[in-house]
Amino acid sequence: MKKLFKRIYRLVPLKKHLFLVLRKFWVPSRRIFQHLHFVGNFNVQLDSKKGFTIRHYGYQIENEIFWKGISSGWEKVSLSIWAELCENSKIIFDIGANTGIYSLLAKAINPNASVFAFEPVERVYEKLAFNHSLNSFNTKCVKKAISNFDGKAIIYDKDTEHILSVTVNSDISPDKETSIPTTIDTLRLDTFIDLENLTNIDLMKIDVEKHEVEALEGFGAYLKTFKPTLLIEILDDEIAKGVEKLIAGIDYEYFVIDENSGIKKVDKLRKSDYYNFLICKPEIANSLKTIARFTTTYKRN
Repeated sequence: MKKLFKRIYRLVPLKKHLFLVLRKFWVPSRRIFQHLHFVGNFNVQLDSKKGFTIRHYGYQIENEIFWKGISSGWEKVSLSIWAELCENSKIIFDIGANTGIYSLLAKAINPNASVFAFEPVERVYEKLAFNHSLNSFNTKCVKKAISNFDGKAIIYDKDTEHILSVTVNSDISPDKETSIPTTIDTLRLDTFIDLENLTNIDLMKIDVEKHEVEALEGFGAYLKTFKPTLLIEILDDEIAKGVEKLIAGIDYEYFVIDENSGIKKVDKLRKSDYYNFLICKPEIANSLKTIARFTTTYKRN
C-alpha cells in the first residue's frame, strides 16, 4: 500500500509550484514536510544578493533546505560556520561532497575562491557535477575518494537511486546482504596538491564515513605546512584519537558542534551526538562572529 501511495504521489503535477506558494505563508513541521517533496530545481537564497540553485531529487537533505532554508534546517550550525569561513578562504576542499551542499555554498559565498569537490560514487558524482554546472560555477569536481593511497578501492554500494553513506574498503551498512561491492578510484591529497600546483589550502570539509584518518594521512607533510581549517565528522572515539595524533603539534583549537544547541570549545576530540567538529587556529576562531553567536546559544541551553 505504501509503495502504491508513493507511485500516486509522484504522478501529482506542479508540486514544486504548490509548495513554493505554501512556503510563503506557512512552513509545516518536519513531521509533515518530510512527506512534501518533489523533483526539480529550486533556489537557495543566502541573502538579498547571494544564493545558488540546486536539483531536488526528493531526498531528505534537499527537502529540508527547501522548507527550512540553509541556516535553519539540516546541519544549520555547521553550514553557518562554513559560510563565514568561506568568505575569506581562497582555496576550499569539500571531501565527501555528495550532491554538493557545502561546495555550492562555498562558491555562492565566495565566487573568486578555488573550490574542489570530491565524490567517488558515479551516480552521486553526476548529481554533484550537475548542480555546479547548473550555477555555471567553475568548481573542479573530482570523481575519486580521498584516501592514504593512490589506486583502486572497494565501496559497498546499494541498488538505490541515491546513497548518502559509503566508505572505502569497509561495509558500514546494517543490511550487508544487500551491499554491492563496487570499485572506485582513490587519491592521496598530497598527490592532488602536486598535480594542481597548490601552495595552500585554507578550508576543508571532510565527511567520509569513518575514513577521515586515512584522508588526513594522505595529506602527508602538507597537513602541517598548510594548517587548513577543518570541518570534520568524527563518528567514534577511535577516529577522534587518530585525527588528534595526526594534527598533534599544530596550534589548533577544537570546537564540538551541536546542530540544536550551538558550538562549544573542547580540550579533545571525541564522539558527539552530532559528529561535526571545527578544528582551526586560534586567530581563525577569534575572528568568527558565528562562533560567538552559537557559543552563546550553547551556554543558554
